[in-house]
Amino acid sequence: MASSWSKLAGDYAIAALHGAARQIQRRFPEVLLMGDAERPEVALSFDDGPHPRDTPALLAVLARHGVTATFSWLGERAEARPDLVREAAAAGHQLMIHGYRHRSFLLERTDVLASMLARTQLFLATHSGRDPTAITGVRPPFGHLSGPLLRSLRAWGYQPVLGSIMPIHWLQPARLSVRQVLAQTLGGDLIVLHESLGGPPVAELTDTILAGLRERGLALVSVDALRTPPAVPHPAPPR
Repeated sequence: MASSWSKLAGDYAIAALHGAARQIQRRFPEVLLMGDAERPEVALSFDDGPHPRDTPALLAVLARHGVTATFSWLGERAEARPDLVREAAAAGHQLMIHGYRHRSFLLERTDVLASMLARTQLFLATHSGRDPTAITGVRPPFGHLSGPLLRSLRAWGYQPVLGSIMPIHWLQPARLSVRQVLAQTLGGDLIVLHESLGGPPVAELTDTILAGLRERGLALVSVDALRTPPAVPHPAPPR
């Protein structure tokens, strides 16, 4: 009986989590928190890189699983490791902007923030070989957003992105983070992990999570793919 109540409580918590995320998504449609729940696809993203230890290890894990992920990077760290920008792009992963430095956007002057985002976008584009218009996703540090900031980001041509699943994997054992992600993730979810922090190696954590998601029949896509509506098939012409 206790196990039944425990499962019921867990199921209720997951439903509440997704319900809250979808309410926020409906209230702020200009911010991407998650995709279509009817599609068996999820996006896996990594903040705070590139990092000399974590990024190469993550690229190796992602290549072994044959999946595409999204890297949300800081401009000052990318400038220190342009080789990792090139490697991630060559492997087909999406690149997003996490800011130029890890500081709340709400603490930056508007003109300074616009300049730093443009600088980061241009650097990622130059060293990935991609057009700057292909690098428009922005996830603000700490998830800090406001109405005026949202309007500015949209006016500058950026897509604000948050997420729906984010374990504090740098503060807890790996098994708890894996359990949280695999128990909570449903179709359409956007998972956020972090490079450059302490705790269990994020590449090892990712390896275990990817195996579990595959067992559940969930496909990994980029953040851009998660927010792109599925193509509507055209009926065949009559014979």
